[in-house]
Amino acid sequence: MKEEATTDALLRQFLLGKVEDEERERIESLFLTDSSMRDRVLAVEQDLVEDYLEGLLSSGDREAFLLHYAQTAEQERKLRITKSIKDWAGTGSETTETHEAKADSLDQPRPSTSLWNRLFERLRARPVFLLPIAAVVVLAVVVAIVWFNYRKEQQRQFAIEQEVARLNDPATLRDVPPGPDVLTLGPGTLRGERQSELKLRSDEQAVELRLLWQGRESYSTYRVVMRRLNEDRSIVNTNLAPESGGKSIRLRLPSYGLSRGTYVINLTGIAADGSAGEIAEYSLMVTS
Repeated sequence: MKEEATTDALLRQFLLGKVEDEERERIESLFLTDSSMRDRVLAVEQDLVEDYLEGLLSSGDREAFLLHYAQTAEQERKLRITKSIKDWAGTGSETTETHEAKADSLDQPRPSTSLWNRLFERLRARPVFLLPIAAVVVLAVVVAIVWFNYRKEQQRQFAIEQEVARLNDPATLRDVPPGPDVLTLGPGTLRGERQSELKLRSDEQAVELRLLWQGRESYSTYRVVMRRLNEDRSIVNTNLAPESGGKSIRLRLPSYGLSRGTYVINLTGIAADGSAGEIAEYSLMVTS
């Protein structure tokens, strides 16, 4: 099926968990490999959240939405905050019957005015004595925007880790031999030695590193944790196998998951019983 057949209505059903496994896997694959598809999915997800807050979802869609987006107390709290903003910003002219009718005809065009536009229009119409209330509401808006951005970043991080897992799957590595641009890293370069430099190219979808292993023991499996200096976010892969001879490990990474800066890479050998063994640390300077 071509990407053109992936309508927003289908993406909506995908987000609600209402598509067959084959279709779900197809959309997930597009989400991981196509940046425009990722943006579309995130935009449809934001529309879905607003439809929930507006009371436009049918009973079945509402149950599916809550199953996916209100699993924790933190998610429920953020939804309540955003709903309070919507209630304050709404005109109050629509009845419950109107909402139910809209829920049964979601394919019909709806006004493009967003919740946030209505909110600021209402704030402009309020007298001065309501300014303290307005300040509280604006603060809540900021909290809601931060939440939406956090959710979007979570989606992006999930996509990166899924792509890292795919790129480093043993079957994939067998089918993709090391290329001429593999960058070899030795351990300990963060502390005083000259850092290895990786220059990103716009035509590259993935980059490859070779991590030299100089530990006393060799392991059949390694775990890698890679993060940019002074950031908490990390890229994790727990199933890396060594190359022949056990003295180096291939690590392939999606180019869109990297940005300029210094990265620290921790490589841990995993013993046969699953316990952590020796650890090696590497450093990488990414430029563009």
